[in-house]
Amino acid sequence: MKLSRTGWNNVIIFSVMIIIIIINTTNDKLFSDSDNQANAGQQLLLPEHSVILALVIKTADDKQLLFERVGRSWQHTGKGVLLSLTDQHVEQLMFSWQQASGLVQASDVIIDESKGVLVQIDIAANEQRQQFTLYPLTDQLLIYKHASDTWLAFPAAIAKQLIPITQL
Repeated sequence: MKLSRTGWNNVIIFSVMIIIIIINTTNDKLFSDSDNQANAGQQLLLPEHSVILALVIKTADDKQLLFERVGRSWQHTGKGVLLSLTDQHVEQLMFSWQQASGLVQASDVIIDESKGVLVQIDIAANEQRQQFTLYPLTDQLLIYKHASDTWLAFPAAIAKQLIPITQL
């Protein structure tokens, strides 16, 4: 069987297209079930690809931090809190909020509500302010999402990434 140069090019192109179609159709069947089972209990704090415009952190003892986006940088003010955060620290804080995902917990969590830290977040293209109550415990961080009425559990170490106030 003798093919011309354009004939061989067509054979190669169609072969590659068939292989791509086979990979795409079998990829969902091979990997979707295991990924869904691994992430079934995981939930993001904020919607995916959300842009934070403002973040307010209020503690029970009247400490308050306000982070506002001003152009491409961040401005932060504190009431009862002295912080010396660089722009890089604030960017890391916002990135932590955007990427944080925790394990969904049962709805009947019993906790001392006086130890909660209220966090309010304004997100671009979302009229409603997102509200969370964070409960830093010794072994984990519990977060209550007010909008969806769900509890999420995180490792205790993430509390320092989400709340820059060290004396809670």
